[in-house]
Amino acid sequence: MKASVIITTYKRAAFLLNAIESVLSQSVIAEVIVVDDNGFGSLEQIETYKVLEPYLDKIIYIALSVNSGACFARNKGIETAKGEYIFFLDDDDVFLPSKVEIQTAFLDNHLQLEGCLAAFKRINYETNEEILADSNSPVVGNYKNFVIKGNFFTPMLCIRKSAIEAIGGFDNIARFQDRYLMIKALLNNYNFEIINDALHIMYEHQDERITQAGVEKSLKSLDIIKNEVLKTKEKFTDKEWLTYLQKDFRMRGMFFYISKHYKIRLKGIVYFLKSFQTIYNIYDLKMIFKTILK
Repeated sequence: MKASVIITTYKRAAFLLNAIESVLSQSVIAEVIVVDDNGFGSLEQIETYKVLEPYLDKIIYIALSVNSGACFARNKGIETAKGEYIFFLDDDDVFLPSKVEIQTAFLDNHLQLEGCLAAFKRINYETNEEILADSNSPVVGNYKNFVIKGNFFTPMLCIRKSAIEAIGGFDNIARFQDRYLMIKALLNNYNFEIINDALHIMYEHQDERITQAGVEKSLKSLDIIKNEVLKTKEKFTDKEWLTYLQKDFRMRGMFFYISKHYKIRLKGIVYFLKSFQTIYNIYDLKMIFKTILK
């Protein structure tokens, strides 16, 4: 088997078939592994199973006994996979037709690489309008470049199974599992290249607003990443370190900013102010005023 595509799913049975069909219709055959993280016997797991029943002869279906989180679910998929190359797909997104072929061929022709990342299209699910953003393209480079400027979402990735197994797969972190995985890979001297063509579609939903619990999980995860990066602070110049801190403060501020609750949003002002004080940038001042007026 050339490639395995791991789809983890949680409370999104209605979207799942589009994701599966996008893999089954690839220009090269890929193994499809669906890891159901709803918890065996739960209403959501039963609903997911019913949706998948017509596909059980085409996919590998794994229902976890209890809800265990995306990291555990993805690692279970990696453990099960028989493909030489591993892909990941979120349950509400889709691969474009030649994604598997293009990325596996790229790694076949670049044996010095552990993996490659491709850009994607971002689509508003409700309006079907394309959302243009710099973050639609991956940014990696070396370890320092990724820490300071990096951008990476898990479905961008094609990685050799032997490589992801060698670094232990995903660590148990509530948010930013992709970022933490890349940091670990680059610290192990892994090499990645970028494919600038958009090879999958990420759908954004208008009701995706972060709760207080979501903010707390995000901040805790950023703390875990920051503590890991602090171990290598000597690799950075003073200016590079300030740039990293600015990005960290701004990311924290943004998670308050996107909350649906005004009082939660206002807490983000503290982080935008810290970002501005770290490296003076008019963007941070604009975010302070936007937070107040939003």
